[in-house]
Amino acid sequence: MASRKDLESPDFYTVGWIAALPIELAAATAMLDEEHGEPCNFDQPQHDTNIYTWGRIGEHNVVIASLAAGVYGTTSATTTATCMLSSFPHIRIGLLVGIGAGIARPEEGRDIRLGDVAVSQPEGSSGGVIQYDLYKAKAGNQRESKAFLNRPPEVLLKALARLQAEHERKPSRVSEFLAQMAKGNPRMVRQRQGYVYQGVENDRLYKATEPSEEIQREPRDSSEPEIHYGTIASGNTLLKDAIQRDRILEDIGQECICFEMEAAGLMNTFPCLVIREICDYADLHKSDQWQRYAAATAAAYTKELLAYIPTQDLQKTQKAINILKDRSVANIHSITTRTAAVVEGLSEDSQYRKHKEWLSTPDPSINLNEALEKHHEGTGSWFLESEPFNEWKSGKRRHLWLHGIPGCGKTVLSATIIKHLNQQLIIPHVVLYFFFDFTNTDNQSLNKLVRSLAMQVYSRCESSRKDLGKLFSLCEEGGQQPTFKSLFATFLQMIDHVETISIVIDALDECNTSRREEDIESELKRWLCPESHVAIQHDPVNHDIRAYIHKRLQTDREFERWQSEHSVQNEIETELMKKADGMFRWAACQLDMLQKCLDLRMLRASLRSLPKTLQETYARILAGIDCNYRQYAIKILQFLTYSTRPLTIQEAVDVIVVDPNGDPYFDPSLRMPNPRDIMKVCSSLVSLVIKRDSTSTETFMELQLAHLSVQQYLKSRVIGEAFPREMATIGGIFQTSLHEVSARADITRVCLAYLECLHEQGAHRELKAEFPLAEYSAQYWMYHARTVETEKDISDRILNFFDHQSQVYAVWIELFGERRWRDGSMPTPLYLASLAGLQHTARLLLKKGADVNAQGGQYGNALKAASSQGHKAIVRLLVEKGADVNSPTRGIYYGNALHAASSQGYKDIVQLLVENGADVNACSAGLAGGNVLQAASSQGHKDIVEILLANGADANAPSGGLDHDGPLEAASCEGHKEIVQLLLDKGADANGQGGYYETPLQAASSQGHKEIVQLLLENGADINAQGGDYGSALEAASYEGHKEIV
Repeated sequence: MASRKDLESPDFYTVGWIAALPIELAAATAMLDEEHGEPCNFDQPQHDTNIYTWGRIGEHNVVIASLAAGVYGTTSATTTATCMLSSFPHIRIGLLVGIGAGIARPEEGRDIRLGDVAVSQPEGSSGGVIQYDLYKAKAGNQRESKAFLNRPPEVLLKALARLQAEHERKPSRVSEFLAQMAKGNPRMVRQRQGYVYQGVENDRLYKATEPSEEIQREPRDSSEPEIHYGTIASGNTLLKDAIQRDRILEDIGQECICFEMEAAGLMNTFPCLVIREICDYADLHKSDQWQRYAAATAAAYTKELLAYIPTQDLQKTQKAINILKDRSVANIHSITTRTAAVVEGLSEDSQYRKHKEWLSTPDPSINLNEALEKHHEGTGSWFLESEPFNEWKSGKRRHLWLHGIPGCGKTVLSATIIKHLNQQLIIPHVVLYFFFDFTNTDNQSLNKLVRSLAMQVYSRCESSRKDLGKLFSLCEEGGQQPTFKSLFATFLQMIDHVETISIVIDALDECNTSRREEDIESELKRWLCPESHVAIQHDPVNHDIRAYIHKRLQTDREFERWQSEHSVQNEIETELMKKADGMFRWAACQLDMLQKCLDLRMLRASLRSLPKTLQETYARILAGIDCNYRQYAIKILQFLTYSTRPLTIQEAVDVIVVDPNGDPYFDPSLRMPNPRDIMKVCSSLVSLVIKRDSTSTETFMELQLAHLSVQQYLKSRVIGEAFPREMATIGGIFQTSLHEVSARADITRVCLAYLECLHEQGAHRELKAEFPLAEYSAQYWMYHARTVETEKDISDRILNFFDHQSQVYAVWIELFGERRWRDGSMPTPLYLASLAGLQHTARLLLKKGADVNAQGGQYGNALKAASSQGHKAIVRLLVEKGADVNSPTRGIYYGNALHAASSQGYKDIVQLLVENGADVNACSAGLAGGNVLQAASSQGHKDIVEILLANGADANAPSGGLDHDGPLEAASCEGHKEIVQLLLDKGADANGQGGYYETPLQAASSQGHKEIVQLLLENGADINAQGGDYGSALEAASYEGHKEIV
């Protein structure tokens, strides 16, 4: 090899060579005719962590990159190739060169042996490489082509053709190049199991079914390697089992010649040819003996191939990075076309919009995009390449529970997983996801989870839509909301229509449940097998954290002062990594604080006193807030900590301006000129997120707490304790202000003061534009006031605001969502206090002479409003003050108070109303019509059914409901077996007729409730009864596909 030299620019390198293993890199380097040093003016991007070797083979300048030591797999190969193209944008072709496992079938004429070369070559629909762990056999032995990857560039295929033609006349030059390697690198051939032929006696092929029985093969005339062209199978699994190997080959149905582990990650991101030397047969006899020789032989063949690529042809070839851009546009166009077709189909589906509005589903893509924006390129690949994840992805594991310490990056990792799954572009495979979100109550319940997943399936699988449509019809065409049980059952029916499905759920600990986090964790451990538990280890996360720190030091504007000081950057990185301990969140906060260090003395002082925990970190952030901003920060943190949703940036700006003790309460001229400056108030404790309006294409900015751990700290009782001793007074201020009672009192004052400024009634949209905080204040002030209404000044403010003759009150009613009646009357203050659970306020209003039976509001009167929301103390108060428990109301929900409480499952209120004379057989109209027994039976409230029956409810009374005509039909339809049994025991007629299904048997049969069908038949149900939507029970079961019932 000639002496080392440096080229003037990295742009002179046109061939990219990737070697996954150190031995492959050594072999590739040994084939260089000339080795180069780092090119002049080479500025390696900060995200590119590849190690490069430069040189020349023949007329071509070649750059070689290898994967990190000990790392292999399709995802790492993708990262390596992508980084290479960003650093060397003039590369025109790629070569993936190294070792692989041969697929020998001597009985079929495919005599592949150890030391032979396998080269990817397109065949039929295959581009030369398929990803076997994405392959799935279909009925009739047909197979999906979803795993076929892109073809190599044309210039490489022409070179292959020339070389193949040359080998028809002359022997390969592989042995010649191996001899040159040995001469120039004698150490490579002297070591044990060196880069030399290992002997025919060490090449043995065994039967898959009998690992000890060798297959006898005819000896070859020469030890020269033979070259095989065809399809190479690539995947993330290291195959060491002949049974598994043959099963994969049977699944993919391809005449493959080789298995390997990197190509699938490259073919769609790096235009290349794959060259593999056979070092084993992917069976139990796999060893490392042939690996070095195999690596050398593959490299030698590659050197021979490059000689058949004219430089002028290579210069005419499109740059690889431009090919990728073209493919990306094509892929986006393809995805857009498919998406447009889906959207067009959904828009033509007249039910889609109705279903979406009915279920009111949160949009999980907002959380996904937010998390992906925080993702640092290359991080998370350790998990995507892990055995547990790939076994889950391939279906070998049904569940995977990934858990780790707070702040370790689980949500970003979840988003990375979702992106990875979606990038497979496998149309039959549906990926569903949901992010529980502590900042927004819309994303905190199991009910919302199932609603979101159901609509995702609806939008992706046309055949699933009839199941949701059926539930929609049963709920009075969207007039009622489905029970969780019925919705979940429908969702399970919907996913039966999907061939393959993956569901990713993030942040179970942010689900709003009465159960403690420890209880959820304990239940998961009991429910999932130990193999499904994957604890996030600190080492791989720390590796990702290091990359994140490195990226921020290189790219953050505030760290530009240290751009040329590499030793300082290394010092920052080293000190942070000593204490990061697997916490991304901790590292992010420290970097935010270090940005403020203007010189080396300040920086090193900060590095010496780094906080140890997140709590201590947050205390320092609070302590470091400028005293001029402190009251602003307190207000913002009070709202964000105790609100059920984030604030828009305009709302947050107005929160700061409001002065409940000022005159006026609100002066718009005092608003911040630049709303984004609000980020300077609370520093790292909050984040600004771009959201999209679900009803339009408009975007807006929301302010939210930066992490769940921030909320947990601010709600704790140790805020002040974590402050530095010399700042204990400031810590006490934050401790007092952020205590729940103090915070909710301040929020209530701000909201009421803001609403007092809304004197003119106008269009909702115009009002919201002029007064951004109006909608929040109208919707949530009573929610906050419930905790603090007994405080004197709060109580006075509420009573003053409840002067319902004022224009302010009228504006609030419109914003709150309550309607005026045709006669122009508005809901009374007593009604609204009862609806919101303001017990103290309701008592004061009654003392002042409020009419306890006044009509108004969507629920009709105060008693029904309180009963519908479960406010038992207010119900008792109203009854004591003379509320008519049987008063018919003109509200649109429920017929009376007992109907509302029975439907919603409030047992204690039902008991209270019954004890005070409520009619247990009263029927009602409205959106939740029927009698109270049917309401409780339909919703599955067994204890309430028992109370009603014990107090004289008629199990056979017709209800007049729109969907069911009687409690037995309702319970049978909804699958409540215990209630069905209870009603039958109380004399319910198993052949009672009426309603949507006509009979209980038809209702149960249509829904697939086998045990209830059996129970009804045992109690005399007529199997041949006619009527209803289906005609008979048998027709109902047959039509819906319930074979066991048929």
